[in-house]
Amino acid sequence: MADDGKALLLKTAADVGKYYAFIGQALRAIHDPAAAAQLPMDLLDAQIDQLRASLAPVLDMNHVVKQNFAQIDEELARIRGAALNGDRRKAADEAQRFGVQIQERAKVVSDLVALFRRL
Repeated sequence: MADDGKALLLKTAADVGKYYAFIGQALRAIHDPAAAAQLPMDLLDAQIDQLRASLAPVLDMNHVVKQNFAQIDEELARIRGAALNGDRRKAADEAQRFGVQIQERAKVVSDLVALFRRL
């Protein structure tokens, strides 16, 4: 694999991993505020926005993956809205459930990053 391609692959995979980590932190802030993100929510949102912007050119190449990311963003927004405006306990349960899914995705991406570094 050419060095440029390898670097792009590694950067993209690492950015996806960071995206999932930040989404996980945002969800933990809802279901377990005591163990919530170390980052203030506006800084956390800025990091997520920056990663989305960084990943946009790559996501534009695959509409299925782009749609998956959009669904994650929508689900996070929905859960956050419910936590602020609705049943806080139900939102916390949904945040925990969705957080488990995000954590599993993050583990897979982490494994891929480790493998890509060895290419």
